[in-house]
Amino acid sequence: MSVTAVNDTTRRGLWLGAAGNRLAWEAYEAESPLSVVFAHGGGQTGRAWRRAARCVQAAGFAALTFDKRGHGQSDWIENGDYRLDAFKEDLNQVLRAWGRPSVIVGASLGGLTALMSAADGVPEIRGIVAIDTAPQLNAVEIMRLVEFLSGSEQGFVSIEAAVAHLAHYFPARVVSPAAMEANLMRLPNGRYTWPWDVRVVNGELNSVALPHEEMLHACARRVTVPYLLIRSSESVLVTDAAVARLTECVPQLEVLTLAGADHLVGGDDGARVAEMIGPFLARCAVGLT
Repeated sequence: MSVTAVNDTTRRGLWLGAAGNRLAWEAYEAESPLSVVFAHGGGQTGRAWRRAARCVQAAGFAALTFDKRGHGQSDWIENGDYRLDAFKEDLNQVLRAWGRPSVIVGASLGGLTALMSAADGVPEIRGIVAIDTAPQLNAVEIMRLVEFLSGSEQGFVSIEAAVAHLAHYFPARVVSPAAMEANLMRLPNGRYTWPWDVRVVNGELNSVALPHEEMLHACARRVTVPYLLIRSSESVLVTDAAVARLTECVPQLEVLTLAGADHLVGGDDGARVAEMIGPFLARCAVGLT
């Protein structure tokens, strides 16, 4: 579909997802035969990974970010199909269109769909990096995150109200009204909301991962590519027990911890994530020409 040059090394465009839905993407070009595809979490957009994409580009790796279905500039799905399988099939379509050997860096929902695509044996995938997510998740924390993400369903009366909502669930996170406004959209009634379809977490065909734990562990047992899990030190979503079980399924699993980070780390600390995954990318690039 359409492609627009932003500058000499960056392009934007649209590809079709599994349901014929348009998926908005940004590509950051570089010479390395290995590229990095960043998959954001639920309630974020590809914009969350722009800083990380520029960092890996500066290190010589091409990078791709995109908005998942129901998020940002990509199509919202009329029938509300936001199941994990639907996100996975969209990712598979993106990887085919991109057509390059890639490491998938996925935050939360993005990490789970990367796991599922790797289990499918998608040939473009040469490694996956999961950011603070695993097949087994802390049920109490999942419900808290769903509550946080669902809190904008009726819209916020003001930018300050959105800031207060974020602070209630993530009190250590300091966000200015200006920064918050850049991540909100205005509704026709004048209220503000996140730029994504809330049915992703509370619709009849939602993506909340708790009921899918056994399926995801079965997928993990089929993953043969290098696999890195980065845990956020201030998040309780991925427990030690979850890591132990994932290691049983994926013997090649590597685990690192990002100090001082919470579950939303991909949206504001992309440079640290990019630096942390550098050695992993170098290993995944070995043998590619």
